[in-house]
Amino acid sequence: MYLAHVKDKTGKTRFVIRESVKGQDGLYRSRDLFDLGEDPEIFIKYVGPKGFYIDPDLEDEVRSKATYFDYRELEELFWPFLDPEIKITIENFSHGRSSPKGRYRRGIKGQKIDIHPFDRRRLLFLKFGQINIEPMWEHPFPFLELPLNKSRDEIEHAIGFMELELRPWEMRGYLYTIFNLPEHFKPRQSRFIPEVQDLNQMDSFFLEELCKLNNDPTYLDQGARETDHLGVHPYLRKYLIYYFDIFFHSKGAGYIGGRFRTEGTYREPSAIHPNEDEYLAILGITKDEFDSMDEQELTRTFRKKALKLHPDKGGDHENFIRLKEAYTFLMRRKNW
Repeated sequence: MYLAHVKDKTGKTRFVIRESVKGQDGLYRSRDLFDLGEDPEIFIKYVGPKGFYIDPDLEDEVRSKATYFDYRELEELFWPFLDPEIKITIENFSHGRSSPKGRYRRGIKGQKIDIHPFDRRRLLFLKFGQINIEPMWEHPFPFLELPLNKSRDEIEHAIGFMELELRPWEMRGYLYTIFNLPEHFKPRQSRFIPEVQDLNQMDSFFLEELCKLNNDPTYLDQGARETDHLGVHPYLRKYLIYYFDIFFHSKGAGYIGGRFRTEGTYREPSAIHPNEDEYLAILGITKDEFDSMDEQELTRTFRKKALKLHPDKGGDHENFIRLKEAYTFLMRRKNW
């Protein structure tokens, strides 16, 4: 089972529990199990200050429709919507959440896990945070089995939620890596440093790789949901927004060493962002709350907001850009 986010006819985002099912042709496709509406949190039932369970009626319906049902997986789907204080209590008690039973198998040494290269690049960066993933490329890490036996729709939603864990300043390296841009700058030793590459060349290579992926049957025919949109598939459209509107062509894209680079000059962040109160308002916190927050608390606040404003979840991408800017600025203000 997995959680999907879809737009209804009014343009609002709804959350749907789905599962991937293998067809007679051997391909995995997705099917709906339960429509959670706009606010999945209403199906979480709290027991005192430290416990929770999922609405029994929802559990019964999903159990009756699902090919395979595990209550632990159902709880895992609702984790992003859980009260932050209860999440902290559970994490402290269990020393981290365990993965649902059977999610990964042990990788066999010397045997490459057969997944799409785009998925491999994304998972390797999300795990290790490195642009140079060449040394890890052939290794059969167990986490690389996440895309196995899943529809393309389930894979995209799973990785989409994982991408929310990335810090704003990690996203540039992420985009540079997953679209295989270092390969285009071989044999330069600097190919793993996006900041030193020619931006026009990068733009061209990025669009080349994105279009190639958008027309790759081994990617989109792997159980992708049909769409009425022409051009770039919604699974990939968010990366266009990230690349051109936020991380490589926006005003803050040249952030280096605590300063902003603009047309060869440097300006202090305060010259570009004079209104800290505006950024606090975007995250929905007061100055006193911000002053008392640690890094984890600020990050949790950002992720909760991002779940609602993410363009891939139907949010306005301009508001999402502002949220990213606010988070980056406030993290820097704390000198983290």
